[in-house]
Order: sequence, then structure tokens, then C-alpha cells
Amino acid sequence: MKTLGNTRALKLAGLVYLAVLSLFLVLNSYTRNHHNWDVIGYTAAAYKLMGETGTDRLSARTYDDIRRATAPETFEKLTTGSYRAAVYQDPEALRQQLPFYSIRPLYVALSIAGSKLTGTIAGGTALVSALCGGLLLILGWAAVSPRSIALAALLPFALYEAGLGSLARLSTPDGLAALVALAALLLCHRHPRPAMLLFALLPLARTDFVILLPFAALLLHGRVPRLWIAAMLGVGAAAVVGLNAFSSNYGYLRIFDFTLVSGPQPYPAEMEETLGMTDILDAYARGLQRLFSKDTGMIALFLGTAGFLAAKAMRGRIVPFDKAVLAALGFVLLHFLAFPSGFARHYFVAACLCLILWARLIDGWSDRRQRRSPGEAEQQAAS
Repeated sequence: MKTLGNTRALKLAGLVYLAVLSLFLVLNSYTRNHHNWDVIGYTAAAYKLMGETGTDRLSARTYDDIRRATAPETFEKLTTGSYRAAVYQDPEALRQQLPFYSIRPLYVALSIAGSKLTGTIAGGTALVSALCGGLLLILGWAAVSPRSIALAALLPFALYEAGLGSLARLSTPDGLAALVALAALLLCHRHPRPAMLLFALLPLARTDFVILLPFAALLLHGRVPRLWIAAMLGVGAAAVVGLNAFSSNYGYLRIFDFTLVSGPQPYPAEMEETLGMTDILDAYARGLQRLFSKDTGMIALFLGTAGFLAAKAMRGRIVPFDKAVLAALGFVLLHFLAFPSGFARHYFVAACLCLILWARLIDGWSDRRQRRSPGEAEQQAAS
């Protein structure tokens, strides 16, 4: 197998290849956005953030924006069905959906900025997600810096299949949160201060990613002053509490019921508290079934990586990057325990880090094998 080695031509070819794939991913994801229903919630949250307070006016501006950003058949899909039609027809129902979306202000603010280029808030959400997808691809590649030509060619497609393609095409903050979290975890060892700042900002992208902060504190221990770590944890916790209070959010149990048990309701503020233990256990069972039936490969990747790192730990060979991977796997476990949705897009950071770990191992093995080959030895002797 040929290697990229130190030749400038092959390195340049690799960078061009990465740039072309990243640009294609951004353009393809933006033009082929899934237009999931969440685009309505984030568009409404954006108009509210820009100062629109009237319930009727907010609904009118939101759906006018969606209509301009989508094809007629897509708009019809977003406004038909009992739940979607009720939210479309009653501005009060849309207002009651806002707490689920206004707690992600970083994504909402970036979507507003993106709308300056796209002309609509809905288009802005698609642009932000697509750009985050392209940056995630670049970040994953840079974390490996593959020398093997085969690995360099296949790595982007492995990341795409691990969930990158879905993140880039959804109007959700999942791609943004994954980008911030992945960058922070990769920076932890050599650049702990920027990593700490990114960890502190993470709840502004997705409040549930505050679950990652205790693992971040362990990774940063001994690298920055303890007071700074305490400040990071305090800022993250304060952001979650403040955002939920500012958004008049409905609380953990009602969100659990809305998302995982009863399903979407047009008037969540009026939902009765009927959540029982059987409902909760059924939600966990459905989440596990979804993961093992639809994302078997991801589960195998997680289990295989965890077993490999456990074996390394028993031999005392854990390195800092291994700890970052373990932190991401710990996040997956705690996130599922708190929100057993079983949606793979919530676990992309862990999947990406696991792929980076195995890619580095394969690349290192390939490089060592080439260095031991007779041809390589002859070239070194001749030089």
C-alpha cells in the first residue's frame, strides 16, 4: 500500500480531496435539507429573539418564512396531520412550542445570521447545519492526518455513514453541538484553556450537552487551575438554569413525556401529569430497540472501542486521547439514561472519536509496515 509520507504533492492532493468533499457536503446538505418539522420551531424562536412578541404576528411571519424557503409539497407536509395542522392553524399552539426551541440560543442566533445570506430564517437553519457538517468533516480528518492513501480516501465516507450526513441535513442544533464538543475534546490535552471555553459555551448550543461537562472536568484536571474548572462547571450549570427559566420551559418530566411517551402535543402547557413508571420503562425499551435495530453498527463500534480501551487500561497504556474517547462514551451512556430517545445523531461525537481512534491505529500500523518493507529500506539506503 502506498503512503502519503512526506511528499508535498500527495499532501496537497489530500488537502484538495478534503476541500472538494467538504464543499460538496456543504452544498449538497444545504440544497437537500430534510426540512424536518423542527425548522418551524427554530424559525419561530428566531423571530421571537428578534423582538416579535405578538402571537398572531409571530405565527404569520414564521409560516411565511417557511413557505418562501420550501417547495409547495414540502410546506404541505409540514402543515398537515393532526399535530402539525393544529400548530399551523392556531398561533397559541405555536407559542406553546417555543420553550422547546428558544433554549438553544446559539443555533438560533447563527440561523438569524445565516438568513442574511439565504433570505429566510429557515434557509439560515439549513445553512448553519450544512456548514457545521463540513467543518466536522475537516476536524475529523485533521484529527487523524492520514498517511495511508486508502485510509485518506475512505475516512470521510466512514464519518458520513457514522451520522455526519444526517446532522448536516437536519434543521437542528445537533451538528453545531457536535462541532463544539468534538473541538473541545480534541483540544483538551494540548490546549486546555480554549477547550474549557468551548465546554462552557456548549449548553448554549444544546442544554442537554451539559452532561459532558463533568467528564470535561476530569479531562482538564491538572491542566488548568481548579478554580477555572469550577467556573466552567458553574457557567454551564447557570446557562442551563437560566435558559430554562428565560424560556419558561416545562421541566424535565413533561419534556420526557412529550418527547418519549405521549408524543408531540399542540398544547404542551396544558398536558396533564400522568407519567407513570410503566411509561418510563417502556420509553427505555423503545430507545434500546431503536438503537439495536437501526444503529447496530454504531453499537458494535462503541462496544468494541470500550473493550479495546479497557484492555489498554489493564496494561496501563491509556493515553490522553483515549481518555477523551472514554469521556464521549460516558456521555453516551448518561445521555441515554437521561433521555432514552435512541437517536444516533445525539451520539455522533462518540462515534467520530471512536473512528478517529481506529483510524489512527490503522494508519500507524500501515506506516510501520511500509517502513519495514524492503522497498522502503532500499530507498532509505539510497538516500
